[in-house]
Amino acid sequence: MNLNVLYVKVKTPEELLAFMDNIKYGIYGNDGKVYVNDGTEEGNRVFQEASVNEYGLANKDKVLKYGLGQCFDQTELERAWFKENNYEFKTIFIWFLFEYENTYPTHSYLIYKDKETHKYCYFEHADYENRGIYRFDSYEEAIRYQMEKHIEYTEKCGNIVDNDVMKHLHIYEYDVSKYGISFEEYIDNILDSKEITIKIIER
Repeated sequence: MNLNVLYVKVKTPEELLAFMDNIKYGIYGNDGKVYVNDGTEEGNRVFQEASVNEYGLANKDKVLKYGLGQCFDQTELERAWFKENNYEFKTIFIWFLFEYENTYPTHSYLIYKDKETHKYCYFEHADYENRGIYRFDSYEEAIRYQMEKHIEYTEKCGNIVDNDVMKHLHIYEYDVSKYGISFEEYIDNILDSKEITIKIIER
């Protein structure tokens, strides 16, 4: 299936969301191998290791060529489409930042402004459980909604999220000027980006 042919037919955010069902959650590694989490403990371990050691941030063309992308890459495909179609949008990164190795998840996603209703729309595909388009009256409402979903997923993964842990939650608006960068370079770019200040509700 030539995803480029299907991509150029996408005319609305809703059509983009449906189109992205053609994209599997995975990466095409720098070693030329495909890595997709198969749901097993071993599969998850291999995928996570490859996502760090064999990763290069994919642009739209690479995602469409291989039909693969984890959340960072899928967000870049989304960035390309919303830019090409003249939408106002922001790309967001969320994580718990600690000074030690941990299993707390990271996530990137996109918020766009609807051209007709002027609602702020949280666009989500990579996070399967929250896949969809969610509309809000304000940018902060959209950020807060996704934040709560991220916290729920973090707890579902077996991590503790109490008031002390919440002090380590950081959210950034970011752009990308270079593709093919490593996981570490991607994170460095995030840390150099604008941090979003949002009032944290005590847990």
